[in-house]
Amino acid sequence: MIRGFMTTTSRTALLLAAGLLVSGYAVGPAKAADLGGGSCCGDLEERVAELEATTARKGNRVVSLQIYGQVNRGLLIWDDGTNSDAYVVDNNVSSTRFGFLGKATMAPGWTAGYNIELEVRDASSDEVDQTHDDASSALVPTVDSVRTRLANWYIESTRLGRVTVGQASTASDGISEISLHNNVSGTVGSTAYAKNFGVLGTADLTSVDTARWGDIASNLSGLGREDVIRYDTPAIMGFILSTSWGDNDLWDVALRFTREWNSIRMAGGVSYAHSGTGSFIVDNDQIAGSISVMHMPTGLFVTFSAAEKEYKAIRDDAQYWGTQFGVERKWLPYGKTTIFGEYASFDGDFDNRSSAAAAQAATLVGQSAFDGAEASKWGFSITQTFDSAALDIYAHAEFWDADGIATVNGGELSIIMLGSRIKF
Repeated sequence: MIRGFMTTTSRTALLLAAGLLVSGYAVGPAKAADLGGGSCCGDLEERVAELEATTARKGNRVVSLQIYGQVNRGLLIWDDGTNSDAYVVDNNVSSTRFGFLGKATMAPGWTAGYNIELEVRDASSDEVDQTHDDASSALVPTVDSVRTRLANWYIESTRLGRVTVGQASTASDGISEISLHNNVSGTVGSTAYAKNFGVLGTADLTSVDTARWGDIASNLSGLGREDVIRYDTPAIMGFILSTSWGDNDLWDVALRFTREWNSIRMAGGVSYAHSGTGSFIVDNDQIAGSISVMHMPTGLFVTFSAAEKEYKAIRDDAQYWGTQFGVERKWLPYGKTTIFGEYASFDGDFDNRSSAAAAQAATLVGQSAFDGAEASKWGFSITQTFDSAALDIYAHAEFWDADGIATVNGGELSIIMLGSRIKF
């Protein structure tokens, strides 16, 4: 009985399916969806046309386009022994920025590309001081919030290397700050938080003769970013040789490397740089370098850097050395935690002054007034990374001392920086 019922039901289902198939051919192809009673394909085409009319598009299909950036803001709390305050600032260690980059294939083994990068720093941590929470100094009361970091093109060969032309990092840029750990809170010997604060007792903050921490403290980390022509070799056994030439008769050469042996990872570099006489640049030569070592299974690391600058004018030479040591491990499921302590020693470097106007106005006699001045700092830091959000949250503390300048309160400055960086 049941078998007969199932047979009858199966025959009925087959007849119904055949009928639907025939009727479908009779009335035309069925629509996948009918939103609002109109043609779905027509609606879709209209919507695509509308989006194309209102969306920014790159100019051609040959060259790629990538948009990237980050926001890095925080609370800077300071105490110079007499006064104290707190500012919301942009972290100059790794500033808020956005950029565009892309490339295209010229021929097998040859590519051409570009990189444009702008930073947004309405209150940069290296420009605030005791009396200004958003401008560079009383000498320069207004500054541009949007600044060009990079604007260059390059041609690269897999066998011959890369040539870059435009606003770019010089070969020695960042040579004293190489590290294998997350250093968003502070690079080796960084003056990003104290640079423009006055060392009390020298003069008021409106005078070009006022000693600021940046006058006697710099990690001498190369020639920075300039309008240059730069060449980089291909990586050979982990080594890359770079050289650049640019504005104000500057030129430099640098050698960088990354290697790994068993459980030990190393990265480092050394550079020689010359800077000619420009609008406010004193003719000088400098040699600098850094090395970072990490034990991968434990996350223990140590970073060391040192540099010296020789002036051709009436100035004593400037020296620097610094170290960071700590651990970076994934103790929490969110991402790695980085903890480190640091110490750095500095001997005056007038060229590190934040305000170009201040440096331009000062005489060689004024510059040499900081000769013999020394500074040191020690500090500690903790950073927690959240991989799922491309987010770093950090807390950083550093404590400065100065000698060799007639100062009040011994030339002390304490800083705490609490902030976060999110990338996109």
